[in-house]
Amino acid sequence: MSDSLAQTGARGPRGAFAEALGPAWTGALREAVRAFALSRLVVWAAGLLALLLLGWADSRGARLDPLWACRPTGSGPVDVLVAPGCRWDSTWYLKIAGQGYSVTEPARSAFFPLYPLLVNVVSAPLGGALVPAGLLVSWACALGFLTGLHRVVAAARDAATATTVVRVAAYVPPAIFLSAIYTESLFLLLSFAALVAARRDRWALAGLLAAVAASCRSIGILLVVPLAVEYLWGRRTGGARAVTRWWRPRHRLRPDVLWIGLVPLGFLAYAAFLGIATGDPAGAVRAQGDWERTFLTPIGGLGAGAYVIVGRAGDLLGLWYMAPLAPGQVPGLALARDVVLLVMVGVTIAALWWARRRMPIAWVAWGVVSLCYPLSVPSMQQPLMSMPRFILAAFPLLVALGLWAHEGRRMRWVAPTLLVLQALWSVLFVSWTWAA
Repeated sequence: MSDSLAQTGARGPRGAFAEALGPAWTGALREAVRAFALSRLVVWAAGLLALLLLGWADSRGARLDPLWACRPTGSGPVDVLVAPGCRWDSTWYLKIAGQGYSVTEPARSAFFPLYPLLVNVVSAPLGGALVPAGLLVSWACALGFLTGLHRVVAAARDAATATTVVRVAAYVPPAIFLSAIYTESLFLLLSFAALVAARRDRWALAGLLAAVAASCRSIGILLVVPLAVEYLWGRRTGGARAVTRWWRPRHRLRPDVLWIGLVPLGFLAYAAFLGIATGDPAGAVRAQGDWERTFLTPIGGLGAGAYVIVGRAGDLLGLWYMAPLAPGQVPGLALARDVVLLVMVGVTIAALWWARRRMPIAWVAWGVVSLCYPLSVPSMQQPLMSMPRFILAAFPLLVALGLWAHEGRRMRWVAPTLLVLQALWSVLFVSWTWAA
């Protein structure tokens, strides 16, 4: 079928494009578009329905988006159409894309510059329209990530498995951020490409991609961990020696290991830029205090999350008193939210453990790092805040869930379940009730 498609399309621009990509990449792109289009249809339909039934939630919107960055025309049809992709932290990225970083608002420094820079560049031919530019950047990166994911999994397993993995990646509830004005899709594309390049012994490219990722999100600098694991223990191309003990590396050190040293340059470049723009090169670190985040160990962060759940439950039952929540938060809903977040952490741990022998060891290592990092820097009032979004950026979890869903033909019930949950998440997102 792939050969006939290429031959048929060779007579037109679409066929020429397919022929240039090759049948494998064409098939990967097709499955990525299908999964992304169906899930975005769910996200947008649920989000627009939420606007129709619940309205604009002006009180919360005014507090969280005081400059109406997500409502550039007031309350017109454009604002309605972009709402499922523009909420919460989107306003910060749009502000940075339009105004840059500011001495008077140091909290902006917590948001790394690569994504807002791309939004600013893409907005130029659009007449400076930042919201459409942000959506285009996110959608393009999401499709790039899903296409590459399908291609890599299909090469390692088969096309059917790859299709399931891509669908799960697009259908999981936090995947609403793949099409929102957020960094998730860009970071997924860069981190995935870096680890794939490393697995193919292309260390200069891997180091460069990881360095770029480190200018996209703070966790990007920790890509040094999976890259080092891949270099020493990965089952990649290149000569490998026999391993008699798990702690003995499979590969000897060579000069190309130095390419991994490029990774911190992305963060250092951002720090240098902040020093010039705001006078505070450590602003990205200091800004964490503005978001009430503090450093703990992963165990400490997990314990803090459990403590808050017990505390809120006891407070609701009248057993003891716990400090009130932020304005506008309902205690019962906050308790339910924190329970869901703790369950999601447990699911992540179980999925990575289940997939430890089914994925490259470097991917498992990256999944562990991606879970431990946000647990180590919790917000003390909401220790598990944003965990689903942080976990989403760890593509190994998506692969693990996809492999699990493919085995035993679980996708028959997993797919509709995920899409229903994704629709509910879109309602919460659009109504300014819960970001993630």
